[in-house]
Amino acid sequence: MEKQFELALSNPKVSVVIANHNNVDALWHCLFSLKTQTYPPSEIILVDNASRDASVSFVRSNYPQVHILECQEDFGAAMGYNLGVKTATGHLVALLDPKTVVTPDWLGRVVGAFQKSWPKFGLLVSPLKEGGGDAKGDGKGDHWTLNILGSRVEGFFPHPQELFCPCQGAVFFPRFLALDGPLDADYFWGAEASYLGWKFRLLNRATGRSPDAGVFRGTGEEVADAPEWKLLYYQTRNRWLNLLLFYERRNLLKVLPWIMGDAAFRLVKGLGTGFGPFWATLCAMAWIGFHPRLIYRKRMEAQEKRKVPDRAVLRFLSGRVARDAGLFSRVLNFFSLAYCRLVGLEVMESKE
Repeated sequence: MEKQFELALSNPKVSVVIANHNNVDALWHCLFSLKTQTYPPSEIILVDNASRDASVSFVRSNYPQVHILECQEDFGAAMGYNLGVKTATGHLVALLDPKTVVTPDWLGRVVGAFQKSWPKFGLLVSPLKEGGGDAKGDGKGDHWTLNILGSRVEGFFPHPQELFCPCQGAVFFPRFLALDGPLDADYFWGAEASYLGWKFRLLNRATGRSPDAGVFRGTGEEVADAPEWKLLYYQTRNRWLNLLLFYERRNLLKVLPWIMGDAAFRLVKGLGTGFGPFWATLCAMAWIGFHPRLIYRKRMEAQEKRKVPDRAVLRFLSGRVARDAGLFSRVLNFFSLAYCRLVGLEVMESKE
């Protein structure tokens, strides 16, 4: 299938998949921007997660060419994108947030970048830009990675456009690399980008940026459908899940003390800052504790698809367990880096 993809890469068909939930106002702008593409997509697939607004009727009336998949309940963005990818027929798939708009040359620029960067990059991201045209990201100019606990920290790569996993924006990948969908449907919300980047890293496919392709935040405010503690629960649980699924066993055992310390720290911090963070952390711990067989099955599936050992992945992870924001974080990072050297975790800083 890879050879077939490479043959088609000179003029690939692109499927755009949008996972939507109650975003009818944003869809108006998003779909109109897709309509103006100089390199038109071969198909647009809208997966609607049981919207209570007029999203489906609006798209049917104004964009009959869009293929709509209606879900009877809100399965979350992860499963929504998976359903769309399973239906897609393009050589390349673009995952697009309905609350974004793209410039007319967006698709053409990303396709051109993919033609130049394949096979080094299996994932390409067109980063979300602010009104002034600057890419939005964490740290300095999107120079960030994950640390050994799966959290974002500042990190620098030899290749100027390389990332460990996608930042905010639209994500492109060859459909043959994820025929059943790129994400884990159980994640529902939170840490999907980290999951996606780590999954492709194990397949020996890096993540890169296509900074010239324009993706902008659309109109309207971000409104969460779930309480803050529940969003924090998903973020925390899914971050820990990434560690349990993707590390080789010997490295997972090495990182396990820090995972336990992270959980204890968050529980204590939650007691001091409010019941919500404490309850979110406790629920995340409980879910992990009550689903060992499910986690084991997911882990086996991830490890069976592995193409490279952990040493090829760890060099892109940071050993710093906290962002440098004060004396406590600097001391903590000193001990975490010393621990990595002691147990043989060859992280990004090992060559410093």
